[in-house]
Amino acid sequence: MQNTFWTALATSSLAALVTTLGMLISYPIISKIDQSTLGALLSLSAGALVYVGATHLLPRAEQEQKKFSLVALAGGVLVAVVIVMSKT
Repeated sequence: MQNTFWTALATSSLAALVTTLGMLISYPIISKIDQSTLGALLSLSAGALVYVGATHLLPRAEQEQKKFSLVALAGGVLVAVVIVMSKT
């Protein structure tokens, strides 16, 4: 059990580090892209994320126990509402 914790911590830390490094390396390139092109690229990326979620993650989620499904849904909606309200 303890080994699993350290493995998860190391994996999460490595993912955070790689994400941060990727942002720092790509910022000079991305900052030169005009707004409309960047918007199109981000929408393409979001579409790919929705596709993966719909085709791979949702079928797997349906097989799992639904003990906390409503709580997770409510939490996700609450986070979305807080994000939208913070922008106004």
